[in-house]
Amino acid sequence: MLGSASPNSVYYIRPKTGRPSSGKLHKLVLTTTSLRNVVLANASDVLYYEVVTPRWERHLTRVSRLDVNTRCFDPVAELLNGSPAAHDNGRDLHASGNHDNAVGIGTDGKSEEKRAVAVRFYGVGELRPVEEFLQTNVDKDGVKRKHVEVLRAWFRGKDGHKYTWHADKKRLELMRDDAPDKPVAAFYKEKRYLHMLRMSQHPYLEIHASVLECLDYVIVSFLLVERLRRELGFG
Repeated sequence: MLGSASPNSVYYIRPKTGRPSSGKLHKLVLTTTSLRNVVLANASDVLYYEVVTPRWERHLTRVSRLDVNTRCFDPVAELLNGSPAAHDNGRDLHASGNHDNAVGIGTDGKSEEKRAVAVRFYGVGELRPVEEFLQTNVDKDGVKRKHVEVLRAWFRGKDGHKYTWHADKKRLELMRDDAPDKPVAAFYKEKRYLHMLRMSQHPYLEIHASVLECLDYVIVSFLLVERLRRELGFG
């Protein structure tokens, strides 16, 4: 939380301009740069998300949230990994069992950049095309970066508001329709010693307290958008 960590802590939030004027900020630090196997958590672990893609099940990424009362993980979402150019419907792909093609195993070696083609929340119902949850200004076949100056992706939150991610080479910020000029979430990339050695600063998400009600959607949409941003060469 804002002001709860010392300036030397990885969870410390440095004051910046252009933020909502009231409420608290939460800093969720990513343990790795991977979007398939990573933990996002704040200093107290009250906000704690685990993202897992097993080696034996690389076609499926699961997102879970830690319940601080029971100390058990609750399912948040499942992401079916694949190539949008090769598959039009995540549901049909999952049913066919053609998982090797879904993740492009043995093709370009860039499975980290493969976007998700289908999503299911809270283990309910079937996997549905990602576009039903998150719409973007990038066509489904994966347009080249030169055709996209700023990546935009939007979804409808549980609170009824429209949330829009804005991404380019320098930023990844989330805006809400009632305050389109003030980010309610922002992602900051890692920093490395001499730009190539071990990390001097882990990547992290800053989340405004006003979006905690929709935090599950924010986390899942972040994973989807950051994958796409890397795929287009913005990351």
